[in-house]
Amino acid sequence: MKTKKLILAKLNVKPDQIAAFLDFAPAIINNSKSESGNISYTLYRETSDGNRFVFVEEWKDQAAIDFHFAQPYFIEFGEKSKEMFVSAPDIKIYDVPAE
Repeated sequence: MKTKKLILAKLNVKPDQIAAFLDFAPAIINNSKSESGNISYTLYRETSDGNRFVFVEEWKDQAAIDFHFAQPYFIEFGEKSKEMFVSAPDIKIYDVPAE
């Protein structure tokens, strides 16, 4: 069975950092969407707790994820955003059936 990859990256943003995070997030979203291995990349905010966010990402394969994780803008996002979070992001990668 052919599969693709799904990433769920759950983030708990400090209340005083939400505006900065929301200003910073579009850059990683737009850059990620421009990668050839990306299928989709979306940020959601939890309705019951406005400090919690989740990136939902679809990638063609593990090679696309490895390429993504090595990009300078991704590394920069990780370095700059870590001070914005209450705790380390909860990142899970899943195999899902490809269409």
